[in-house]
Amino acid sequence: MKIFKSGLVHGTGGNLSMRVGEKGDMYLMTPSGIDYEQIAPDDIVLIDMNGKVIEGERKPSIEHGMHREVYKKRKDVNAIIHTHSLYSTALSITRQPLHQIESSVVLMRGQIEVAEYARHGSMELAMNVVNALGDRKAVLMANHGQLAADESLAKALKTCVSVEHCAQMYILARSVGQVYPISPEKCDELREYIKTSYGQTK
Repeated sequence: MKIFKSGLVHGTGGNLSMRVGEKGDMYLMTPSGIDYEQIAPDDIVLIDMNGKVIEGERKPSIEHGMHREVYKKRKDVNAIIHTHSLYSTALSITRQPLHQIESSVVLMRGQIEVAEYARHGSMELAMNVVNALGDRKAVLMANHGQLAADESLAKALKTCVSVEHCAQMYILARSVGQVYPISPEKCDELREYIKTSYGQTK
């Protein structure tokens, strides 16, 4: 599994989900407490937007409610990845948001906020994450880790990797001097430029 090989997750920490169904009213969820290297297709659980397990014999991740609330709030999100990755978690422990210090964060639609702490698996945590996420692509979770919400699992993984890399850059920068975020005006300029100029047209 790419998420495991990336080093963003270890053992049974973190979870993944993907929205499915013709109406986008269900989601596939990783199981609770099974090592990533041991997860098989039959271990994945199908859940509806009321939290009812539709298919699967395993218990879903304890964070399935958090994923569900993000899907309900954000119709543009089709995949979610939550990790306990090192630098993102270290930043979340200090309750510092990840400022727009580099283009990757700018393209996540703005500063990555820190959701208030609540118990793992609680509805309080789910709502804290939804509120702090807003319309952005990622959020830090106080004393816990990070969550990426994107159009596909591939894009969500890319977002996770980018958040972790930028968190590492931020921590290193803070260790040697003052951090200077990119100004809001320059961020808007960069987003517009990337939208019209970056990548291939064919």
